[in-house]
Amino acid sequence: MNKYLLRYNYWRVERSVRRAARSVWFELATLCLPYTLRTSSGKRFEELGSLLEDYLLDQMNRSPEAGREMASQLLNVLKNCDTITYNEPGTGNAYALLHFLDRYHRFQLTFDLLTRHKLMPLKHTVIDVLDIGTGPGPSMFALSDFYCQRFGYVDTSRAHRDRPRFRIDYVERSVEFRHWLHHFTEYANFHAPTGRHWYVPYHHGTFGDFKAIDFDEAITSWDQDDDGDYAPTTYIRHHRFDLVIFSNFLTTRPQVLQFQKELRDCARFLRHNGILLVVGATTTSAKYRQVYDTISEIILGQGYGSRNFTAWCERVNVEPHILSYQWGDPYGERVKRHLGAVYSVLEARHHEAVADAATRILNASIKIDYNRTNAWQILVFRKIARPRRKNRSLKRKNVKTQVS
Repeated sequence: MNKYLLRYNYWRVERSVRRAARSVWFELATLCLPYTLRTSSGKRFEELGSLLEDYLLDQMNRSPEAGREMASQLLNVLKNCDTITYNEPGTGNAYALLHFLDRYHRFQLTFDLLTRHKLMPLKHTVIDVLDIGTGPGPSMFALSDFYCQRFGYVDTSRAHRDRPRFRIDYVERSVEFRHWLHHFTEYANFHAPTGRHWYVPYHHGTFGDFKAIDFDEAITSWDQDDDGDYAPTTYIRHHRFDLVIFSNFLTTRPQVLQFQKELRDCARFLRHNGILLVVGATTTSAKYRQVYDTISEIILGQGYGSRNFTAWCERVNVEPHILSYQWGDPYGERVKRHLGAVYSVLEARHHEAVADAATRILNASIKIDYNRTNAWQILVFRKIARPRRKNRSLKRKNVKTQVS
């Protein structure tokens, strides 16, 4: 027994030394960062970028087949992102390589904009967030960083003991993405140089499919009675949220029309002052102009009240509603370096699995002088709920009756 205890203690000491070494290395590395990245958001971006790069390389080193599958899916993710199911082997790693850091930074900028407009939910009680179509979860990592910074969860020894004042849940149909998110979150939290955790659900999210999503979930448990027999007990778990995010999920008008009821339910089960955020491509294309117009038609002009409350949603005009950053700025340069570091290894080992079209696109994207504008658009809706007047009148009448 003492032998195993000594081994365990040695492992704990070794782990602490490794973490301290990584922390010192990261602090020294940040001194070499461009001035723009020396902010708290920039350092967190750099930390997550290095972890993602190490994770993908580690996956390739552990399993050559994983690298081959990732290489074979690069063109699918680049060209057929609206049609593939993301259950194909390798799509999780391929999507993370191509889009994770880019999407993560987009949500960093989006949450900063909403904060300036005082639209990000902040309150004393627990904040509940639902991310729909999360994929590998870049929006949830950015969301965790935002609330950790807001609530002061910087001291890891304290943050690990206390329950965070926010909860994130997600909807994701792809089993490949769910597994990827589970493993990467564990990897990132264990190897993070700063030791700061991301409060992202590494377990599988509550909702697997957005179709027919149920916010009043019937749960059956088997409880033992006094006689020792087990009997089923059913109760309702109510899912209510302060923030609902559609992460590049609604991409075609037929898809939006298919999910009319689900979209209205998302608005219906928002709490008072809750925010529904839609993030996607810009309306420079007629395709997305129709998508956003249809979303607004479905959500606005509807009653979301109950017997006790009258409720509605309003469109919040946030300016600028189109956000962007440059592929040549410090964040974009970091994305290019990350893409080049992983792709160069992937191409060297599995050249035959990479489609020629993907090779041309990626080789052009990682050139030092390559630049482009990464732009996206947001739609923001806010839920308003008020007590019904008749209930207030009835309450005053009851108070007078009691006094008399």
